[in-house]
Amino acid sequence: YAPIVETILERGYVIREEKRFVPTELGEVVVELLKEHFPSVIDVDFTARMENRLDDVEDGKQDWKDLLRDFYNPFAQLIDRAEEQIGKVEIAPEVTDEICEHCGRNLVVKHGRYGKFLACPGFPECRFTKPIVESVGVNCPDCGGDIVVRRSKKGRRFYGCANYPTCSFVSWNKPTGQKCPRCETFLVESAARGRKASLKCANSGCGYTTAPAGSAGSARSPGGARK
Repeated sequence: YAPIVETILERGYVIREEKRFVPTELGEVVVELLKEHFPSVIDVDFTARMENRLDDVEDGKQDWKDLLRDFYNPFAQLIDRAEEQIGKVEIAPEVTDEICEHCGRNLVVKHGRYGKFLACPGFPECRFTKPIVESVGVNCPDCGGDIVVRRSKKGRRFYGCANYPTCSFVSWNKPTGQKCPRCETFLVESAARGRKASLKCANSGCGYTTAPAGSAGSARSPGGARK
């Protein structure tokens, strides 16, 4: 599983956003081509049948060479046909109004393993790139600068001050711009997978948190009693 995830990230088929994989335009195009040219393989029933036949191999009921032959001969024909019909697929880049600082061309949107970024279309002659800054509309609690979305080396989303490296503020949880009523530290959004976001104090020693929007209760103390 891990090598598969690493491959689809490196090839730009998906990006990570808040612990989830989000398909890129390239990824969606690839999936549609696979469904069109390999319908017998890109199918849930195929996977189930193959698993059953592999179980038979393990139990000695199926010869593994026969199994591979039955699969690969028609699959090789599908590959040859797809190579003839698909050809080279190019996705037109999204052109922006921002200008390359090196050569004056309009920058285009590219997809990398850490998400979208701006790049000069004159590559490889011009290698200028620039990150796409996504503001969350909240001021930095340390210096008052703009809080923007950033990504770690592993693609994990976090929040930092746009004035970095002058200001080193970072947070894994999204700051809200609100202050904790108990200790005046800033509040952040906190949500488990599949649940609505609640607010909690960024000061771990405080323990203040609110119930998710629309649920009963308003705030809890460190011991769990509602306030």
